[in-house]
Amino acid sequence: MIDAAEAIVRERGIGALRLDQVADAVGLHRSSVYRYVDSKEELIIAVVVQATMRIGLRVLAELDPDPTPEQLLVDGLALALVEMAEDPVPTSLMAPSTSEAMARVGSKALLEGIRPLVEPMFAAAADQGLLRAGVRIDDAIRWLQIVAAGLVGAPGVVPDSDELRDLLRLMLVPALLDA
Repeated sequence: MIDAAEAIVRERGIGALRLDQVADAVGLHRSSVYRYVDSKEELIIAVVVQATMRIGLRVLAELDPDPTPEQLLVDGLALALVEMAEDPVPTSLMAPSTSEAMARVGSKALLEGIRPLVEPMFAAAADQGLLRAGVRIDDAIRWLQIVAAGLVGAPGVVPDSDELRDLLRLMLVPALLDA
């Protein structure tokens, strides 16, 4: 069901997603969809989390095999933001044609989709004593979610990957990690 919903979002955008279309795509009656998801919002969140995790796996495949927390933060985030700005699932969440209600659901989904990607990185940095004193893991994740969602929501603002890396190294690393 998630794959069918994601295919609809990729093809026509988040605003076009209808539970009856998802049901048809997987051979179910519309009412049967509710055996698997409680709401359209839950399905959208599942689609965004799946797409975000796929982006995360592609990013991890491009990084050094044993990256430092700074490399994960800078290179990983830069690659992820570029990928997210080009991927139809996250970008459809912020498209001008998306209703305000759908944009709110999409933003929530994007925040939930980013968390599983960055939480292990911040936990590892905290375990190694690299997280700056006074920075809680949940606060770092929340801040990074907001920054990423803002950049994905304004794809024309995302600079090229080299400039983005320089900005992340200059602004993000000192804010979250000890030197």
